[in-house]
Amino acid sequence: MANPLTEHFAETLLERISSDNYPSVTQMDMLEAIAPPAVLAQFSLHLMDRISNEQYPSVDMLKRIQRLVLGFG
Repeated sequence: MANPLTEHFAETLLERISSDNYPSVTQMDMLEAIAPPAVLAQFSLHLMDRISNEQYPSVDMLKRIQRLVLGFG
């Protein structure tokens, strides 16, 4: 089980990233570094939803999603 404070911080970061049109790369990096698997899965799904609504998704965002998805095995 993840540390409750770590999990809360990860969920807070995910909320901020989800509500921002241009999420902070620093916040996304921090989330990836500390998030438990369930939050990382939510983050991955959020990013996939985000790029599905863009005609020309960012290459950096695509690479981030690829890295996250590969991390699940």
